[in-house]
Amino acid sequence: MKRTILDAIRRELEAELARLQNANEASSTGAMHSAPNAEKQRDTTGLEAAYLAHGYSRKCKELTKQIAALKIVEVENFSGQEVDVGALVEVEMNGESDCYMLLDCGGGSEVTVDGSRITVVTSESPLGSALMGNVEAGYFSIRPGMEGVVLNVS
Repeated sequence: MKRTILDAIRRELEAELARLQNANEASSTGAMHSAPNAEKQRDTTGLEAAYLAHGYSRKCKELTKQIAALKIVEVENFSGQEVDVGALVEVEMNGESDCYMLLDCGGGSEVTVDGSRITVVTSESPLGSALMGNVEAGYFSIRPGMEGVVLNVS
């Protein structure tokens, strides 16, 4: 099941990459065509489009690296072990149960696999760092009032 989750996360990142590449192309085109056609001396439309294109380009490179990293992630079983990168963790916080996949990339991505919603967290995030090293039935706290228990680790 974890390989299916990883593949779904990879596909989600690939879709985001495609959206960003389209936006980058549109911004680049806007930057090239706006500058020569500036209507006023202080018309910065072309410059703004160039900044956007640069930002999109950087994000595309980052996502490309993340997608490549997801393709080589080793699927491990963490049952009975401490939570680490690659673990699928079910937690209960404030009476609600949620599933998280702890990875080095893709933080914040959400996928639905077999009817379960899984959110990607990284070890740098508050939740990810609270889960790292924890075990089944272990308690964790993100901040006062945000406490939970690890229900399952796989």
